[in-house]
Amino acid sequence: MPCTFSRRYRRVVRAGALLLMSLTAAACAADTPAPATGSAVANAPVLRPPTPSDSACPRDGLWRACHLEDRINKAGMGIKVIDSITVPYFAERGTRYRIGKTAKLVIFFFADSLTGAKATASLDELRLTPPRDSIGAWPTAPFEAIRTANMIAVLFEVTAGQAERVRLALTAGAPQPYTERPQQLPPATAR
Repeated sequence: MPCTFSRRYRRVVRAGALLLMSLTAAACAADTPAPATGSAVANAPVLRPPTPSDSACPRDGLWRACHLEDRINKAGMGIKVIDSITVPYFAERGTRYRIGKTAKLVIFFFADSLTGAKATASLDELRLTPPRDSIGAWPTAPFEAIRTANMIAVLFEVTAGQAERVRLALTAGAPQPYTERPQQLPPATAR
């Protein structure tokens, strides 16, 4: 009798396993959406932001958003656009970024470095506020202001380490054009 019980038990277990596998497959198939046919949204390419190697982001000695984002990312900090901001000191609209988890960076791009220098001439050099004003029109007190070429960057809510990394990334200079002439090496001599 024990032999017939074990055969019957094995058949029941196998049938239960098969039933369980078929129910799992049916449930998984119901969760998977049907592929879209002829949908323009499903077949549309995903656009990526321009990078410094693109023609939309030329290397001509002027800062652009693509150069800034690339430089901050290469400094090891994530950067993400939050929104735009206006302050009465500048005619241009600024872009507010989040760096890392909590740090904020506001960037103003000007046509050239002379325009940026004129816009900041009457402001405090470190905080970009009118003289004897600690906050001005900024959302919070600025930690530091960095002016390089045609860009003005204002840091908020940063640690000293984050501020140093951003400062080093930006004060390295605006991306310069590639040089086309090959490097000339002296002739090698065998010994």
